[in-house]
Amino acid sequence: MIELGTKISSKGGWCNIYEIAGQPHLCAKVLARHRRYKGEFPDPEMIARKKYGINDMLQYELDNHHAIVSRIPQKYQMFFVHMHGIQRTSDGHRALVMECVRNTRGEVAKNLDQNTDRLSPDFFHNLELLRKKVFLQYSIDHFGLACRNILVKNASTPVLIDFQNTIKRYPYQFWLRIPFFIRKKMNRRFQQVYKNMHVPDLTRGKSFPTSANLGDPS
Repeated sequence: MIELGTKISSKGGWCNIYEIAGQPHLCAKVLARHRRYKGEFPDPEMIARKKYGINDMLQYELDNHHAIVSRIPQKYQMFFVHMHGIQRTSDGHRALVMECVRNTRGEVAKNLDQNTDRLSPDFFHNLELLRKKVFLQYSIDHFGLACRNILVKNASTPVLIDFQNTIKRYPYQFWLRIPFFIRKKMNRRFQQVYKNMHVPDLTRGKSFPTSANLGDPS
């Protein structure tokens, strides 16, 4: 059993993220009523069942994370948040427990939408490694890739979070079960990330930025 501490984020579509009391290296994701459905904000598990056929959203995310890290070389696993399983909180909720990614100052790492620290060329090099050597090479359907789901651990190291968006969320787009179309969609996700960061589209062979920070690339 864990005791929730300070809320880190409440902006996710499905969950709130909390620090865990007495365990600063861990955090917990707890389902929350953020999504509107038929004019109300019902239990998110009900929405997931009705819309996507997902019976347990936290387990679904944990399984998706495991499916990725179990397929890829160990040297790339450092770019994915570490997950530790599902536990009960002291107030009776289920929580997905994971690494609390912190930056070089010991603060909870910000995502790319929030980041104002300067990024090194290695940061973009590592994003491209992930695109080419993980998502394209293994045709992995991590469609939740977005600036809000990429944390800045340090100037060189992105860490990916949020594994709730796979082909299962697109039941009528049957073509996404074909690796060719998974790769095309993943390329588009990276292109959108670069566009939102105001840097060149590295998927088209553009040069790595010499340095950058959000809102003021140089």
